[in-house]
Amino acid sequence: MAQNESAENTSKDISTGSGRRVTRRNWLRLAGATSISALAGCGGDDTTTEGDSGGDSDGMTSTGTTTGAVQDVTTIEYWRWPHSTDPSNEGEDRIVEEFNSGPGADMGIEVQQVTNPFGDHRTKVKTAIGSNNAPDVAWTFTNQYYDTAGKDRSTIEEEAPYVYIEDYVSDEWLGDFYEKDLATQRAKYGGVVGAPFISGLEPGLLYVNVDAWEAAGLGELPSDTWSWQEYLDAVEAIDGTTVNGTTVNGTGLGLKDAHTTEWVNYLGGPDRTAGELVGNAFQRQDDSYVLTAASTPDLEAWNTFWGTPIEEGWTINPMAYDFLETQEPFAAGQIGILSHTTYSRVQFGQDAEIDWEIIPYPTKGGNDYLMYEAGLGNLVISMTTFKEEVGAKPEAAAEFIKFRNNARNQYKWFNVSSQSVPNRGAYELMESEGVSDFVEQTGGKALMDRIDESYRNYQELYDTIKSRWPDIKTTEAGAPVRNSPTGIGSGRVGQAMGGALQQLAQSNNRNPQRALTQAETEWANVVKEVEGTTVAEDSIGWNKPEPKAGSN
Repeated sequence: MAQNESAENTSKDISTGSGRRVTRRNWLRLAGATSISALAGCGGDDTTTEGDSGGDSDGMTSTGTTTGAVQDVTTIEYWRWPHSTDPSNEGEDRIVEEFNSGPGADMGIEVQQVTNPFGDHRTKVKTAIGSNNAPDVAWTFTNQYYDTAGKDRSTIEEEAPYVYIEDYVSDEWLGDFYEKDLATQRAKYGGVVGAPFISGLEPGLLYVNVDAWEAAGLGELPSDTWSWQEYLDAVEAIDGTTVNGTTVNGTGLGLKDAHTTEWVNYLGGPDRTAGELVGNAFQRQDDSYVLTAASTPDLEAWNTFWGTPIEEGWTINPMAYDFLETQEPFAAGQIGILSHTTYSRVQFGQDAEIDWEIIPYPTKGGNDYLMYEAGLGNLVISMTTFKEEVGAKPEAAAEFIKFRNNARNQYKWFNVSSQSVPNRGAYELMESEGVSDFVEQTGGKALMDRIDESYRNYQELYDTIKSRWPDIKTTEAGAPVRNSPTGIGSGRVGQAMGGALQQLAQSNNRNPQRALTQAETEWANVVKEVEGTTVAEDSIGWNKPEPKAGSN
């Protein structure tokens, strides 16, 4: 979910703070001992459950105002998908219970949960919106519910089915969140639409199979910046090693779903390791889109992390797995080094029989670069409430959102969570009150230390971007606009960009420069077809515009 823009200009060690490796047995003991309320995991099982609303099996019930013994009670429905661990689901339930028995009871608001299978959630929400029976609160990738390309705030407010949460909360409440995540929404929507509860930062991390690393005789794990060449040497050395009867591949990637939005996990993030800071696209001051995927930094990063391993046979079959499915072979000890999301650490803690650690991304020359990974086209999970016109009750929903996502409850969430949080107030509680053993042992606190530093350095990143690209559009807050119009053309952008990566996997990485150039051209053609959008013609093609990657 992840989601992505991450900064890496620190030499902080992000391996597990205690140095103690986490095995399945350790994780289960730690998770079982953790009683702090919180939630975790992006996707869970495919069950559908409901609260006490007594609604239909699809969760699309209409609950309004009922009369209680003392006062009228407004019932609101909270739609989500299941978390991946029982402690996470139990923590979520406890937060709802605390609201219902506390501030909810005082205000006459009762929350009832509806959990949808992850794969069905978006369709169910869109269907409910279309029938004017929208949930009051829903987890969303907000971008999926309305295409904002070429739209200003007044148009979005008029046409989109959701409201702007900033109209229902105080500036003080918003001020607990890291400004970077709010600025991202302001750049895209002209304001804060949803309440962020999962951080959009992926701070340049890799998961390493420590058993395979040691079997390859590679010595100490990297704790600071290290180079592309050192990474490739490590992948080559690990590939073919045998650990407990399992033959290990040097690295892993899953491209089975690259033709969807998942292609961004392999382009537009790792290029930061070459000093590229704008990702795959940005907007000029005249609002034209500039596409930058067909460039030397992207090609070099692709070749380093995946192209060369494909050519040399150092990776698992890329077309046999989608992005999330690569977690399983890593946990089984079949992959030595894996680039994946922050939330994977708990999945590995649950399932891995190997010893594993978190290490930083290598950079081109082993330099410190300002790096934010922008993933999933800014599709960061947020809590959204919808308009009255489509059946929601935004005023009551906002009261629950304010409770669910305040600093204290984000802190509770984090303590059994596989995620990182976008709330500075919650991080300050981690610093002053500590974290659970589970979080400490799965590298969560060390990860949040790095994420906090990344958030605090985002202004330096923005200033660097604007100095390199003086024609870049900026928001009123001064943030450079790096919108990537990916959610357009009925999936054709994914078919072009992700299809190019699949082609490279199937052709043994033959002529990646040509593949990226053709894919970017197809992307540009899709953007041109969208009314109200333009593409800077001088940005279409190889190294157009001229790349401006480099050190800080």
